[in-house]
Amino acid sequence: MTSEVSKGGHLLETPAEKRRRIGIQVLMVLAACLGHSVIAIVAAFPNPAISDLRKDNSTIFGSAMALTTAEMDMMGSLVCAGTIPGTWLGGWMVGAIGRRKSLILIVVPFTLAWALVGMAVNPPMMLVGRFISGICYGVTTVAASTYVIEIPDASFRGAMAALPTLFFGLGLVATVTAGMFLRWYAIALVGYAVMVLCSLLMFFLPETPAYLAVSGDKKKAGRILEQLRGPDFDVDQELKTLRECNETQADETFVRQLLKPEMYRPLIVCIVLFFIQNFSGLTVMYYNTTRIFHAAGSTIDEDVATIYVFFVKLLGTIIACLFLDRIGRRVCMILSLLIMGVCLVIMGVYLNLKEGAISGFEISDALPAANQTLGENPLEDEVITRSHEYLPLLCLMVYMFASCIGAHPVPWILSTEYFPTTTRGQASGLCAMACSLFNFAALQLFSPMLDALSQAGLYWAYGAVSFLGVLFCLVCVKETKGKSTSRTTSTATLASGRGHQLLDYGQPHTQGRCSRNRPPRSFRPWGRRFPRGKPSE
Repeated sequence: MTSEVSKGGHLLETPAEKRRRIGIQVLMVLAACLGHSVIAIVAAFPNPAISDLRKDNSTIFGSAMALTTAEMDMMGSLVCAGTIPGTWLGGWMVGAIGRRKSLILIVVPFTLAWALVGMAVNPPMMLVGRFISGICYGVTTVAASTYVIEIPDASFRGAMAALPTLFFGLGLVATVTAGMFLRWYAIALVGYAVMVLCSLLMFFLPETPAYLAVSGDKKKAGRILEQLRGPDFDVDQELKTLRECNETQADETFVRQLLKPEMYRPLIVCIVLFFIQNFSGLTVMYYNTTRIFHAAGSTIDEDVATIYVFFVKLLGTIIACLFLDRIGRRVCMILSLLIMGVCLVIMGVYLNLKEGAISGFEISDALPAANQTLGENPLEDEVITRSHEYLPLLCLMVYMFASCIGAHPVPWILSTEYFPTTTRGQASGLCAMACSLFNFAALQLFSPMLDALSQAGLYWAYGAVSFLGVLFCLVCVKETKGKSTSRTTSTATLASGRGHQLLDYGQPHTQGRCSRNRPPRSFRPWGRRFPRGKPSE
């Protein structure tokens, strides 16, 4: 079936052609999302590895290897430490060689990382491998996220932008499930195999048009845009928009651009969102789910409980794919943090009663029964906690489900949507580096905070950060739903209300019927007024 011709002589896309075109975009995004499954395996690896080593501490060569509590913490935190240089490296790579080549070449250091982890005979060897995995984690995150944002149409970019979180959830579930059947060193081989598959698929896919246009290959960028956007799309106008949006930054260094309000304001917002994401407990849950259930004294097998939690997270990600473009990133983030905060408070109350029941038996004989109230009577607290032993699992399942709606995907989506193409790689890399610092801090502080605040106090602290995050989103976060990535600097206005509006040139439109895509007449993004007619061709 060929394209139809409109009355004005322009080609119109048939429904079959549109389905085929969108299907190609989805396949391209799915290939890049395999990188997020790999980093999910990296993130979730401590859960099956620590659980397996508790039961059988043998290595692939049959020697014994035992991990201390500090080394268990470092299995997660060293990955986050590695992502700090990794995100800087990723930001440079996506700008210098492109998003596609970055995902292809990263398989080389990943080979070394998984070899050190899988063939580790002592803790230092495994920890070095985990640090190198963190470097690869950072590069993969920046390259894959940028590729996923720049490929789809703006009309469903939010749904596509949630797919990395979906694949991350699939990786988490697959890793913990594999831990029930495979030894810890076999899981390392699985992670490497998935990364090889991702790199092979990217070898056969094109580079993003945004990168090609900015790097000077406009002919190839136009050809790929025609394939991705269809015959109704004004390719010349999109290329012109990309060029004009970014030419003002082309001659400036990234550091000088950071000093401009339209850059540092959205950057600050993204960094704060990543702080909220990490210190609301999300990173700790990913890396230490089995340890959390073990410490909470849950009667449910810790491995099975972890699978339940990650499976619910996977379902939440599927729901997020439907809602991020319907109700917007900002609303999803607010609802997510609100539900997470409630779950953390309930979890803290349960653990407070449980800890009171355990410690209370030591002093209960010294207190008259009349002076014992709720939380002070160990027998009463023991009855309450035993009758609600399902609460830790239920709270973590709802918490993970809520995180998928906003707290996990939205900061990553905004860290690419908020910035223009020429600086998107560096800016998103800077955001990812900040996230890595917060990851490292949250994981390293997990055990000290647990000792200082108790389990209940730790969850209440995470809950307080979640509620503060709701207030921050209400005041500072601006919506980007349905907007083109070619003008993402508009969100620099933030609370001040100044700056530019997002253009909707990412939406396919029919020539002669594009008035809804035309910017308002008073809009002066480059110091001049747009013509009142349709965009120039």
